[in-house]
Amino acid sequence: VESGRDEYEQFDDYLEMLIELGYVTLFASAYPLAAFIAIFANYVEYRADAWKLSRVCLRPRAIRTDSVGTWKLLMKVIVWGSALTNCLIFWFTSRQMYQWMPDAFSYDEATGHKSFVAGKGWYVVLTMFGIERALLVAGLLITLIVPSVPDDVAQLEERRQFVREQA
Repeated sequence: VESGRDEYEQFDDYLEMLIELGYVTLFASAYPLAAFIAIFANYVEYRADAWKLSRVCLRPRAIRTDSVGTWKLLMKVIVWGSALTNCLIFWFTSRQMYQWMPDAFSYDEATGHKSFVAGKGWYVVLTMFGIERALLVAGLLITLIVPSVPDDVAQLEERRQFVREQA
């Protein structure tokens, strides 16, 4: 029965999750509830994929790899790029910018339109890029300080490797 099934293609599942990650992280400041919706969507997707793998497709061959390959690079690009997009969305669409730097804006109460005061717009842009760079530096520091493999896991792996060599 299983031999007549279609072969499982994991590319579409990876792509779907990558697109969702992009929506959630790149536009988090525009729609903060997207993360909670994504949790529910991931649960539904998990169940649908389980059904697909057990009833529709052939079982995939197990191939041992070190990581998810290029997908990891794409995820890193999306996450690091989200610092810029969220700063841009925040700085150029929220009214907090006007509250923090009122002398740099002219605000029309009737239309709700705000614009830069002549000669002061570069302060706003410089501040926005400064905060974005500060977020990137904080992210890099966290990446450098926090190890990718916890110490206790590394010790267990070294012990397992030692026992394997002794046998």
